[in-house]
Order: sequence, then C-alpha cells, then structure tokens
Amino acid sequence: MSVTLFAMIHIGQASFYEQVYADTSQHDVVLVEGLRSPVARIITSSYRWIDKAKLDLIVQPRHPVGASGKLRIVHADLSIDEFHREWRGIPLWLKLLMTTFAPVIGLHRRVFATRESLAKAMEMEDRLSSEEVLSLDPRFAALRRTILHMRDERLVERLGEELDRTMDRPKTIAVVYGAAHMRAVLKELGRRNFRTAGASWQVVMAF
Repeated sequence: MSVTLFAMIHIGQASFYEQVYADTSQHDVVLVEGLRSPVARIITSSYRWIDKAKLDLIVQPRHPVGASGKLRIVHADLSIDEFHREWRGIPLWLKLLMTTFAPVIGLHRRVFATRESLAKAMEMEDRLSSEEVLSLDPRFAALRRTILHMRDERLVERLGEELDRTMDRPKTIAVVYGAAHMRAVLKELGRRNFRTAGASWQVVMAF
C-alpha cells in the first residue's frame, strides 16, 4: 500500500491544480479537505480578494467528483456542525479579530501582492521552524485547535480507516489537503512504519 501526499495551498496557477487532480485520479482513494462554512470562507477571504487576473492565478478548485470510475473520494474534514461547534468555543475577541483581519489582509494583497510575495508567505517544511515555535501564542490556542488540530485529527482518523480496511482495501491513497496538515499525516504514517519511497516537485506558481 502506498500513500501519496499532495500539499495544497489556497491559490496557485491553474496548471498546478490540473496536474494534481490528474495525478490523484490514478489512485484508488482520495482524501480531500473542505470546510463548507461561511466562517471558513471569511477566514480565507484574503486569497479570494487577490487580483487573480493580474497575477494569472486561481483559487484552489474543489476536487472533481466522479472524474474516474475507480476513484473513491473521501471527505476527510469536519462537518459544518462540527466546525461551528468548535468555533463557538473561541473567545469573542478572537472571532472578531479573525473576521476583520482577513478582509484587511485581502485588501492589502489585492493592491500589493506579487507571485513572489505570495510564494514567500507559503513556505513550509515538514517540521516547525524556529520562527513558528517562537511565534506560538497561548492566547490563540483555541483558534489553532479549531482550524488546525481538530482537522488534523479528523484527517488522521479517515486515513486510519482506509489503512485498516480488511475488505476492498485500497492499494493507493492520495491525500489532497492543506500543507499545514501534512505534518500530522507524516507523523501518523511514521507511527505505522511507512517509509518515504520518493518525491517530486510541482510548480505552484512560476516567477
């Protein structure tokens, strides 16, 4: 059994998403993200406000459903009710901060964003950098739990269900999920004694 990780970002050139979805269509099962919530849409609004035509970029489209007869797509994210239940536990001041800060960042990006600046902001390695560790603030713990850790747990749970299948067990699994969540996947695969068999680069945005 093999698991291929496709670390996704919110915005990139169309050819990147086309290549990813073409590659995933060759797998037996694809685990996908998707918070279909107005709250989540506001939080990620800064990417939709970017002048995409000027930069020749697009916002990540949903994974095509029914693109292949053998492909089975599994929603490996929180439901709307689950997300909203977690969101209600976040302090009010933090909710207001997030729902106002995202549009402000969106306006700034619409005026000043370049491919280079977007790419720089999206850099990520498989381990926390020293800057990330030093920037961890306990006041934002509830927010991190809702938008990161709870979704990590659900993704790992769905992945485990596929790995533990005894009937119709898939031979190839693709995980198409935000890059920040791949750390949890790598940890789980390591716990299950998977080993890295290879990797390849894909161009998200050229500049």
